[in-house]
Amino acid sequence: MSGQFAIGAASSRLAESAFDGRELIERIARDLSRLDGTSEWVALSWPVPRVPSERLLAAERTGSAVLWAPPADEEACGLGAAFTLEAQGDQRFKAIQAQAVWSMLDASRCDAAAPPLRFFGGLAFQPGQAESGLWHGFGDARFVLPELTYSRNKAGAWLRLIVRGGGWDKPAFRAELEPRLLRALQALFTPSPAREPVRELQREERPEPAFAELVTAIQGEIKSGRAQKIVAARRVSLTLDRELLPEVVQGRLRDDAPESTRFAFRVGSATFLGATPEQLVQKRGVELCTEAVAGSISADDATASKRLLESDKDIREHEFVVNEILRLLGPLTSELSPAPEREVHRLRTVLHLRTPIQGKLREASHVLELVSRLHPTPAVGGVPTSAAIDFIMSHEPDQRGWYSAPFGWFDERGDGRFVVALRSGVIAGKHAELYAGAGVVADSNAPSEFAETGWKLAALLGALGVRA
Repeated sequence: MSGQFAIGAASSRLAESAFDGRELIERIARDLSRLDGTSEWVALSWPVPRVPSERLLAAERTGSAVLWAPPADEEACGLGAAFTLEAQGDQRFKAIQAQAVWSMLDASRCDAAAPPLRFFGGLAFQPGQAESGLWHGFGDARFVLPELTYSRNKAGAWLRLIVRGGGWDKPAFRAELEPRLLRALQALFTPSPAREPVRELQREERPEPAFAELVTAIQGEIKSGRAQKIVAARRVSLTLDRELLPEVVQGRLRDDAPESTRFAFRVGSATFLGATPEQLVQKRGVELCTEAVAGSISADDATASKRLLESDKDIREHEFVVNEILRLLGPLTSELSPAPEREVHRLRTVLHLRTPIQGKLREASHVLELVSRLHPTPAVGGVPTSAAIDFIMSHEPDQRGWYSAPFGWFDERGDGRFVVALRSGVIAGKHAELYAGAGVVADSNAPSEFAETGWKLAALLGALGVRA
């Protein structure tokens, strides 16, 4: 295999001439040979050209892989797992936090400009919700520190490798590492070929009357006084005529959903992926930001934005989320302020009401502590939370898996950023399971809620190459 990969001049300052993959591999080998073996694990990084990060997913078709790509041009794509953190049950947030041991990592050899080491991963909507079908192996909570990571931001791009101490100077290690690096570089620095749309062979989902029955049951809970709002989820299962490639799906989402955070997480041969419009929480030091996103309308005409801002039903649904976030984070913060006015968050097929919220923590806290307080927000569960979750677990016919749950990253300082994994689904080979939800309140009507899930499914169906 040739180690020479031509890069367009516009991609990066490093891409003004052809990028020599073999030369980089030789440099990696020299750097590894200089290690003294006193550190158990070492992280090394090298500057490389800036390219679409999702290309790296094509280098390996099975095993651990992760993609994180928010709209602010801070992207990471990783393969393999130097460390894997797993947890089950109600204490999964604390268990993941406790398992993240950083002291054994010598990151001093990383480029100072490169992003810090981060664990990436996610959780199931509720414990036990990611066990069947394509979700097998995902579990209640799973995070990885990738072995090989391509990351990029406005300052540049880097390839990072984490290796275990002792043995990196041996021929067997070199023989295993070099082909893998070549595959990664070939995937990264060779533009993906155009893919024809797939053909749908089979679609399975519960019929619209079944969804209407679920909405009616929710409204019965609301009428009884046990709940004010409950979110109903809809699942669509597809069988297609060709294998779905995560890098192709994410490439389409890059074009179709530039205002959303794109993500992917592979376990075995199954990949959970999507492009979500909703941030759950971001923490840096004592500063935090979050947002309430609830209330939706089809982006089908020029009046949609005005109608959404004036919709009593959507405003009421939205205020449930704002008030619950303030209630949950209030005890931890010295400052917590929602934006003075709601705004419209415009996506290609749907509009949402959004209220940004800024705050300052009273004392140091790990981002996972904030995530555990916020999840599930009323935007994906309901009000009150406990009653809504009890209803969902006992009445929804399908497991949600990692849909509508937290997904993101954290670093050794406890800083991090998480999104709510909406507009998402899990794919494996020719099969896909896609999810969408709608918040049901007292004056909801079932046909409108079903139509809302259709608008939300359209973006991911399009990214798969399937008609909505």
